[in-house]
Amino acid sequence: MLIRVESRTDVEASDHVVVYPTIGHLVDDGAAWRIDITGTVYEAGCESRRKRMLLNLLQRAAKVQPTAAEHELFESRIREFIAPTQRGKQVALRVGDRVYQLQRRTKRNGRFAGTVKLSAHELDQLRESGDLRGGVLKLHVLSRDGSESNFSVHAHLLHDEGVSVVSDIDDTIKVSNVHSRRLLLERTFLREFESIDGMSTLYRHWANQGAAFHYVSSSPWQLYTPLAEMCDACEFPWGSFHLRSFRLRDHMLRRLLLIRRKGKAKVIQTLLKTFPRRRFILVGDSGEADAEMYGRLARKRPSQVAAIYIHLLDERSLHGDRAAKAFRGIPESSIRTFRSPDELPTDLSCLTSADSLLVSG
Repeated sequence: MLIRVESRTDVEASDHVVVYPTIGHLVDDGAAWRIDITGTVYEAGCESRRKRMLLNLLQRAAKVQPTAAEHELFESRIREFIAPTQRGKQVALRVGDRVYQLQRRTKRNGRFAGTVKLSAHELDQLRESGDLRGGVLKLHVLSRDGSESNFSVHAHLLHDEGVSVVSDIDDTIKVSNVHSRRLLLERTFLREFESIDGMSTLYRHWANQGAAFHYVSSSPWQLYTPLAEMCDACEFPWGSFHLRSFRLRDHMLRRLLLIRRKGKAKVIQTLLKTFPRRRFILVGDSGEADAEMYGRLARKRPSQVAAIYIHLLDERSLHGDRAAKAFRGIPESSIRTFRSPDELPTDLSCLTSADSLLVSG
């Protein structure tokens, strides 16, 4: 498809555009849908100086000398950390037969954001065209020459009521060994990503009952592509991704452990605020502060947080005073710790009240 959009976008056909899976929600008393779009534009080429610096840091911090095979994987994992970006690029998306110019141009780190708003009538047309199927809308990125690029984004349109699963990633659905800087760096940059056994099966059971998924992590956005590839390969349900902004010059590789501890609570609070009538299952692990964060959220919004499930790790337990403090004032029936996903319920009907039924997004 070719659309004349020279005045709407200056993204080149050679640019690499990553648009992150998102969600849409009803606004204007149900008359329209709002979809918030975020992504990154990377220019062709790479910065060899940054690549050498990252490799040297990895060797010192992880105390390993990558083999030839590991070096190839390392090259792919750091691609979006070192790829050049440019401030001020305008991004345009095609939705059906309309073109939407996003409101915010790219920042210095290549990140862009904007909003697409669609009426109920427009959605009917998109269903007919095939751009909207099963509650998931496909938006296409356009290039300066008017051609449709190979990049697109999926937005899951979520109704006001239903069940949403907010899932941590590291050591919850993916083996990361966050407790050890050496192992964390190895698993992030030198090993194929490995999922936690049984989690994708459990999540598919929940998805088949209509649950929506939101993958929330303090991992950098630059790791989105391999994380999404792992989720696809392991057949995790589709869901929106919410990762952390990271600038190489600000943090350096060796500070990955420090930035991992911040940012997730704000994302989850936004989801709870956006969907006040949905019921939420919060899934995390005991290795970081998921239990404490989820407990605070449950105390603030008890009618929304239906369950808290914490994956127990040997490296940091969740017993005694820590558990009592984290889950103070929360009904025991809504909290469960587990070592295997088999210990968690597959039937979500017990988590929905009479006036809050599961509905498919």
